Amino acid sequence: MSFSSIDLCSKALNKIGANAIVSFDEGTPEAEICGSLYTTLKYKLLSIFPWSFATASLKLNQVVVENLSGFLYVYALPDDFLRALSISSNSTYKILGNYLYCNDEEVFLDYIANVSEEYFSPVFISAFINLMAAELSISLLNDTSKYSLFYRIFNSEIREAKSVDSMQETPKTLSEFSLVDVRR
Repeated sequence: MSFSSIDLCSKALNKIGANAIVSFDEGTPEAEICGSLYTTLKYKLLSIFPWSFATASLKLNQVVVENLSGFLYVYALPDDFLRALSISSNSTYKILGNYLYCNDEEVFLDYIANVSEEYFSPVFISAFINLMAAELSISLLNDTSKYSLFYRIFNSEIREAKSVDSMQETPKTLSEFSLVDVRR
């Protein structure tokens, strides 16, 4: 089941006892506050963990810029870039603005992408709704007790979401570790 940004905001609004919205532009306080909070919270949650549904990889394209900042090459970051996970660079690198600076002639980037809500996992959606409910409790209702409640629920659910998401790859083993060899 896929949710839109409006669906997620409406579910959060329903949790705090407020009216759902149909658009960020409808002119209600709920729509205005949701519109101002949504993107920031989405980027924040996507950036805090290497979510399998938001991870992307690609070869970066070199670009020409005036200031190389002490590096040999400059690469444009993708439009959906939120945070770097790993870079296939054998040298030092630096991210400045929308560019990656390094001394390697070819660079591959693993990164967190700004993905559409249709890719969110169910446990991520639940955590996101509770974070939104917490923020709306303060911004819309000025209710610190509801904020605390929903923020505690969010913290519990985001831990669960991270745990579930991290189970989607081959577990790392300690086969090449000296203490494991001693026990054999």
